[in-house]
Amino acid sequence: MKLLDQHEEVKYIFKRARIFVLAIFISLVLILIRVGYLQISKGKELLEKSRSNFTLPEKILPLRGDILSSDGKVLASTVPQFKVSVIPVFFAKHDEYQEKVARLASILNLSSEQEHRFIKKLRKCDYHCRYTTMEVKSELSKDEMMKISSDISGTPGIIISSYYKRVYPQGESAAHITGYISKVSKEEMEETPSYLSNDFTGKTGLENQYENILHGQPGTIYHVIDNMGRKIEVSRDTSEYLPSNIKPLSGSSIATTIDMELQKEAEEIFRDRAGSVVVMEVKTGRILALYSSPSYDPNLFTGKIIPYNIWQEYSESLLKPLINKSIKSTYFPGSTYKVVPAMAGLYYNIITPEKTYFCNGCLSFRKGKKCCWNRAGHGNVNLKHSLKESCDIYYYYLSQELGLQKLIDFSELFNIGTKTGIDLPGEEPGILPTREWIEMNHKNDFNKGDLMNMSIGQGDLRITPLQIALIYSTIASEGIIVKPHLVDKILHPDGREEKIPPETVKVLDIDSSIFNEIKKGLWSVVNEPGGTAFKYADRTIPQAAGKTGTSQVVSNYARKQIDMTQDELLALTKDDALFAAFFPYNNPEIVSVAILEHGGHGGTESAPIVYRMFKTYYNKHKSRKEDEKTEN
Repeated sequence: MKLLDQHEEVKYIFKRARIFVLAIFISLVLILIRVGYLQISKGKELLEKSRSNFTLPEKILPLRGDILSSDGKVLASTVPQFKVSVIPVFFAKHDEYQEKVARLASILNLSSEQEHRFIKKLRKCDYHCRYTTMEVKSELSKDEMMKISSDISGTPGIIISSYYKRVYPQGESAAHITGYISKVSKEEMEETPSYLSNDFTGKTGLENQYENILHGQPGTIYHVIDNMGRKIEVSRDTSEYLPSNIKPLSGSSIATTIDMELQKEAEEIFRDRAGSVVVMEVKTGRILALYSSPSYDPNLFTGKIIPYNIWQEYSESLLKPLINKSIKSTYFPGSTYKVVPAMAGLYYNIITPEKTYFCNGCLSFRKGKKCCWNRAGHGNVNLKHSLKESCDIYYYYLSQELGLQKLIDFSELFNIGTKTGIDLPGEEPGILPTREWIEMNHKNDFNKGDLMNMSIGQGDLRITPLQIALIYSTIASEGIIVKPHLVDKILHPDGREEKIPPETVKVLDIDSSIFNEIKKGLWSVVNEPGGTAFKYADRTIPQAAGKTGTSQVVSNYARKQIDMTQDELLALTKDDALFAAFFPYNNPEIVSVAILEHGGHGGTESAPIVYRMFKTYYNKHKSRKEDEKTEN
């Protein structure tokens, strides 16, 4: 009986064993199937994942193209800098956290504020962030990097890398031309997906206008790291399994039309005074100088964060140093605009050069009285003398015979009230009070007095300094309107040069005799006794031709309401001083416009500025021509 029980027990054990063996067999089959699936179907994907566990991709920003002046001076360039970053996961252990951060802060000489900001970023770091590099300190020079590299090279999770920083060697003198770059915004990253979160982009000036040309394409370098997060060298065999590095593509450089000798002269002239000066070639539209005062230092804006105190100082200044006044500020052109109604009068056969209007100092009409700047009067005034002595009464009479529409139509021929098309962002079109504009802003209450104001460059008319330069350039060239431009050629990294040719916008169908009569009047302004700029012309250089302007910025009534003890506020109510001219008279090469905000009279204040620009240009080109004769 006992043996039978044992036999049954053995049979039971074998039966259980078969089930167990079958279970093991099935498990092995499933394992083999799984292994096969992972090796065959998912092998490539898993291989890439496994590589990412020991590779660290690092985006390399491209070398940004330079900005150069026409005489070879560097206006904007890049210099190598170093930065220290960490992989946050290696700073996550609570027991070593404070010690590691304190040690790194000591090595990098971080301020308490910088250290606090770094700790705050570490604490906010989510899961994915813990495995990507986080910048701790940047803008380290090569010498600084050499001093600290030995102290941090063996510390787990610390990455040392290089990058390029934008610098502006000419500082304030070319700031409104170059503009500046700063860290890319979220909106800009959405518009341009290729930008990286630590990328920089042009915000203003040529940096913004030619961003796509200057920027270049980023690259990628793959580092191999150990379990401690340290970069390690790999054998050639192992490196074959790593992703291929992608070299960054450098941006192209641009050569501008700017003559730094003229640009520096403009800076020296203005010093702490506010205003603008433009120098442009008559035939080509090449901008030789474009200075806006006061200026700013673009080197202060190239960091990731613009210091608040600096931004506040610039942005809150009444003199508006961040504004490029040459293209963004609009002014009453004052008497510099008188050339337009004068040409219109000749063009529509309303006047002849000999026709006179009598100026006794004031002109009365139904709704009021308008007076000339010379209350004693100029007597009988013809076209030439109206420009030479800047008689307002002449243009009051002329405007009534012209009428609003003819004055508007003729102004539009010169593109007044539209952008010049210069290759800079943010250009203002100015204001030409057309009938549509008047209906919106005056509700049809536009009277004779308003038209008189417009004829002498006051009232609603507002023009940028560059637009004034273009008017006088068109007179000098007898009807050719060119497109102002700042970039001469693009210099590609492979050595190719892409020339940007001058562009003619349009040629006016106006008889040359009309331009000649205007030129004679402008010549008399600076070359005949009694001309408003005669006393301030430089006789050591060839003759020029130009027009003074003094524009009222506030009414006499408003000025009287200001407390006389408020010197700074009173200064801002003084008239703007303007002067526009071309040089030399017989064969015009350049045109220049100077506006001195609240400077007083155009003849006494702005004419000397323009003449200094002419003299600098003449002396430079005279010596160049002499050198060419010597060589020949």
